[in-house]
Amino acid sequence: MASISFDDHFKDLFDNINDLIHFLKIDGTIELVNPAWLNTLGYTLDEVTGKSIFSFIHPDHIDDYKLIRDRTMLYQKSNEIKTIFLAKDGSHVFLQGQLGCSIKNGIPVYTRSVLRNDSEKRKAEKLVQDRDRRINTLFKSGPDAIIIINEKQEILEWNPKAEQIFGYDAEEIKGKLISEIIIPVQYREAHKKGMAHFMKTGEGPVLNTTIEITALHKTGKEFFINLSISSVKVGEGWLFIAFLSDITKRKQTEEALMKKETELLKSKILEEKRDEFVSIASHELKTPLTTIKAYTQLALVHLSSNKIEKVKDFLIKSDSHIAKLNRLISELLDVSKIHAGKLALNLEEIKLETFLRSVADNIQPTLYDHEIILKKNEPALIKGDVMRLEQVIINLFTNAAKYSPGENKIILNSDLDGNEVIISIQDFGIGIPEGHLEKIFTRFYRVDEIGTNFNGLGIGLYISAEIIKQHNGRIWVKSVPGEGSIFFLALPLI
Repeated sequence: MASISFDDHFKDLFDNINDLIHFLKIDGTIELVNPAWLNTLGYTLDEVTGKSIFSFIHPDHIDDYKLIRDRTMLYQKSNEIKTIFLAKDGSHVFLQGQLGCSIKNGIPVYTRSVLRNDSEKRKAEKLVQDRDRRINTLFKSGPDAIIIINEKQEILEWNPKAEQIFGYDAEEIKGKLISEIIIPVQYREAHKKGMAHFMKTGEGPVLNTTIEITALHKTGKEFFINLSISSVKVGEGWLFIAFLSDITKRKQTEEALMKKETELLKSKILEEKRDEFVSIASHELKTPLTTIKAYTQLALVHLSSNKIEKVKDFLIKSDSHIAKLNRLISELLDVSKIHAGKLALNLEEIKLETFLRSVADNIQPTLYDHEIILKKNEPALIKGDVMRLEQVIINLFTNAAKYSPGENKIILNSDLDGNEVIISIQDFGIGIPEGHLEKIFTRFYRVDEIGTNFNGLGIGLYISAEIIKQHNGRIWVKSVPGEGSIFFLALPLI
């Protein structure tokens, strides 16, 4: 069996190694290159043999290559080299390796280079550098505030946008606990529990989502932000990266639009209620006028027949409708005064127990089917307008009687409660649906389910509420449909 010579070994290595190998004469012309050299740069052997190596080196690297080659020949010692060769297609090939020199009798004979193709590595490094540069640009110049904290909630990074939004410089904020700096007090406990839950389970409800929440400025002012948080495992610990943006202007715009829409809706509803009110008011005013006119004509007919008793009866009925008409006109005037802020009060000291009994006695004759039962009447001294308070209580008595047909009693009470006296008027009528309890004191409001069966302008309770409000008091109602209602008045004691 024939043995393999050293030259065979060398040729096999020279032909199949992935590194680029070339041999240069002392003048720098190419004497020999291996297949990897030709394949990597895209040349044929004829195209490079006898040509100067400097024809294939990037112009910016020729001087460095010459310097290292001269140093190698002078000191007869191999040197590390990094350079860029030019491929046939014009592309750049990054090479790194050793440049050595062959010496005979102390004189350099040729130089050799064994170079590794680092182009892919260089591309990867460049990609990393570009990525790092983009990340750095985003961190320093991005539109969002970027805050990085560790699992102890200590602030590690704080970009310029965070400085702008929160008012803190990066140096004064680093190492501080984020929960004590920008998280409002009302959210700190939830933040603490959320962090503890994440460290235990690796789950967090606000991670990788965008939420709207408030944050604290250095001045202590609370403002709205958009917040998105991501978590990153680094070694044995966790880092949390928060992206934040100030949305104060957007929220203000949204609130302004919402306010405008609400005002438009209120205006539309009020306009509809006003139109409904005008229609009802016209009917309510026209009815007593028509009745008065009829009774007047009947009285005139019976007067000519000298039927005095009949005339008297018609006049009494006319007077009743005139009183009703007068009351309606007074309510309309009161609404106008309240709307203009001109509802004046004549305040004086009032002994409430005497006042309530007097009002009950005065209204009782007009409530034909109902008896007012004064169960409890605590002595109390208040300051108020006698006429206006009487107007409120009479309105509540009238409503109690109107909305409890078939019943025969109305209960009146007054109780002391701290610095207030609470007056209550209870009926046992049809009641008010729960959804209407807060609305019945607004102007022109009538409960649809009730209003179709009972007359009224929908302003009596509105006027009553405004009068009580001007007495620094409160008015409210409790009601159960089918069982009745209790209206309450709270007035301050002297």
